[in-house]
Amino acid sequence: MTRKPEESLDCAAENRQGRRSGLQLNDLPIDVLGLIISRLPIGDAIRTGLISRQWKDLWRDHTMLTFSRATFPSCRMLNQKNFIRRVDSILQQHSGVGVERMEIKFLLRNAQWDIDRWVKFAVASKTKELILDLSDLTRFFMLPVMVFHPYLDREGFYEFPCQLLDANNGGSHLQCLQLTSMYLKPAADFTGFLNLKRLNLIGVNITDEGVKNLLCSPNVLEFLEISFCRMLTKIHAPHFLNRLKHLQVDCCPVLEKIEINCDLATLDFTGSSMTPLIFATTSSLTNDSSVICRLFECSNFMLLNIRKTDILDYAYLLEIAPFMEKLELHMWIDGPHKPYSEEDGDLKSLPLHHHNHLKQVQITGFFGQKDQVELALHILCSSTVLKNMVINPEIAIVPHDAYRPPKRGAHNFVDGRDAAMEFVCKADHRNVVEVV
Repeated sequence: MTRKPEESLDCAAENRQGRRSGLQLNDLPIDVLGLIISRLPIGDAIRTGLISRQWKDLWRDHTMLTFSRATFPSCRMLNQKNFIRRVDSILQQHSGVGVERMEIKFLLRNAQWDIDRWVKFAVASKTKELILDLSDLTRFFMLPVMVFHPYLDREGFYEFPCQLLDANNGGSHLQCLQLTSMYLKPAADFTGFLNLKRLNLIGVNITDEGVKNLLCSPNVLEFLEISFCRMLTKIHAPHFLNRLKHLQVDCCPVLEKIEINCDLATLDFTGSSMTPLIFATTSSLTNDSSVICRLFECSNFMLLNIRKTDILDYAYLLEIAPFMEKLELHMWIDGPHKPYSEEDGDLKSLPLHHHNHLKQVQITGFFGQKDQVELALHILCSSTVLKNMVINPEIAIVPHDAYRPPKRGAHNFVDGRDAAMEFVCKADHRNVVEVV
């Protein structure tokens, strides 16, 4: 039996309409649409309101608020005034609840009230992660700026309002905080950060007393980063930080001492080899944990006259981390250096404290200086279960203000390799040392 032509056309139209209706996003439940839009960057989420009137308000519950130049691609001349106006417009239309993460990344000066307003929004919306990056520099360029412009004008720098994060003001919901290029002046009675697990201070102007006040109040910090902070001479925590497991300190030019009572799992330190690291309790560095030290030894570091210090002092890392299984030491030595020879006198030796967990060691920037040889020998002799020690004269980490590192075949490279072969490999009776 054949269908009439008009019946066939009607069926085809119905099928096309059915297939078309199955593709309509408007047919999805509002909560599903909201979930889809919440996965978009805030700028794209707002623009979905142009597609359908039903969608125009869905972005107002967006949980991830990121504001940077990339948020406003249509604005070619995005100056500070326009940026502030656009951010304000979005936050005024937002529902103000359920924000998981809020990020401001833009060079801002003399904008204290505006940024305070945004911080108040973050606190009121119970934001869990807040990132304020008020610099136009990437991390790569922060060190050169500190070196070549040590007295850079700080006029107009934002001062972070610690009082807004006080427990009494609702700041206790914050779990992650990253601050870049601003002043931070916590008072002695600061009680914020009750639930803060991660704190990153990058290029922040904060004093020794300020850091002490931050770490003095009750906290549950698990990760702490202090990097490119030019005012700090000492990082000191007056009380036991029982939750702190990860510490990163990177290129603080006048830092003289780190003294923290904690039980670290990971230590990542970049700085001068003269900086004492003092931990009041033995660390539980174990399993996949590691200590990474990038040591810069120089006579004119960061435009500050710093005396050379015996790298052998860092042998006590084995004592403060008795359960550590992996150790990396990346060394940089600026200025004249002479490889060790027997004419330089006997090698210094320290009392051996047998380390029963260290299995892997990597040393780079090994030029064969006396204190480098002494340190390598101490680690080799102290580590009873060591499986592999890699000694590499090649530079792995280079300060941004340093001269170009020597290439393979240069005399420094050859001297380091020869010294490692002659003195370290000779003491290796377990065949664990590898010189590359």
